[in-house]
Amino acid sequence: MSLRTVTTAVMLALATVGSAPAAMAQPVAAARAPALVPLEQAFMKAATDLFAKLPASAGEVTVVIDPLIDGVTGIQSAATRGFDRRIAELVAERYPHVKILAFTPDNVAKARFVFIGTFNTINNAGQPGGDRDAFWICFALVEREAKTVYARSVARSTVGNVDIAPAASYADTPVWGLDAATRAYIEACQKSQPGTPVSPAYIDQLGAAARIREAGAAYEAGDHRRARDLYREAQAQPGGDQLRVLNGLYLSYAALGETSEADQTFGRMVERGFALGQLGVKFLFEPNSTAFNADRKLSASYPAWLREISARATKAGVCLDVVGHASRTGPEALNDRLSRERAERIVALMAAAAPGMSQRLRPSGVGFREALVGLPRDDASTAVDRRVEFKTAPCA
Repeated sequence: MSLRTVTTAVMLALATVGSAPAAMAQPVAAARAPALVPLEQAFMKAATDLFAKLPASAGEVTVVIDPLIDGVTGIQSAATRGFDRRIAELVAERYPHVKILAFTPDNVAKARFVFIGTFNTINNAGQPGGDRDAFWICFALVEREAKTVYARSVARSTVGNVDIAPAASYADTPVWGLDAATRAYIEACQKSQPGTPVSPAYIDQLGAAARIREAGAAYEAGDHRRARDLYREAQAQPGGDQLRVLNGLYLSYAALGETSEADQTFGRMVERGFALGQLGVKFLFEPNSTAFNADRKLSASYPAWLREISARATKAGVCLDVVGHASRTGPEALNDRLSRERAERIVALMAAAAPGMSQRLRPSGVGFREALVGLPRDDASTAVDRRVEFKTAPCA
């Protein structure tokens, strides 16, 4: 099943009150908004500033690149993967004392540095509710054995026609959320300075992260059996029991026709969402409608997903505020109405699947005021903006 071909999507998110992943990605407001430059110029500035800080007289310096991610959603995109390639090319051209090793478990164990980076939209003036009018690039080098940030650089660019659509292994996943390892990755880049300790939630799972990258590549190449086996290996490693591993296993099982294993894995993801306080389940809707997408290949799994979510919520005994969201396109009033109506549709379906939940679900809509990506687009790149959040609340 592919989710990449549909332009209208809603994310069902289960989140604790106060959860605000978007806050991670907004730099502290400056007294004066920095000047913006084209993306390539901003990339070169951040990259050269960073690698200039590496010791040139200490012999060969080994580095692995942990694939870059969106600094709000944790998703790998066409843009972040392009950065991965450009970093390797730049090092080969300009820094002969630096050797980029493939991101594998063996190389992670021997490389001195791990390169990490985030790329996401911001308001250049630092206004939390303002238009996302800039891209923020953050690069960092983590010294693996010292478990600290060695160097860091940032830059800002204009927002142009940049492809930030999710990579295939992320676009196809049924569940979205930020687990501890992904949050630690983002914080190590965006909230650090040289010498800042890096969370064990990131450091301890580096071997698993390398295996996850291999598994994702196998899935995207259509080798679902190898992907399944690699995700299982990743899960068995320290720190490997992650939401992105469960997503990968679900996709692999589904592609192989192993339905029972896929269903069990989806249930575990729902439980993980409650434990994390944040879970997004992808439901695709017809444009400007509350009807699910007409393509049965995409929507056939939705009834089973809704039954599973209802059953787990009932078992947990929680009350939920159901809040609809929209992307930043179209009139504000229309988005407010549509976001609420989609939340109401989810509430009605969950109540039908589990009548005992009907009195514990409260729908509302906030339009595009809490968008994560925040660009005025209605395509795969802003699917997470068209979501419905479930926030745990007192049952008074």
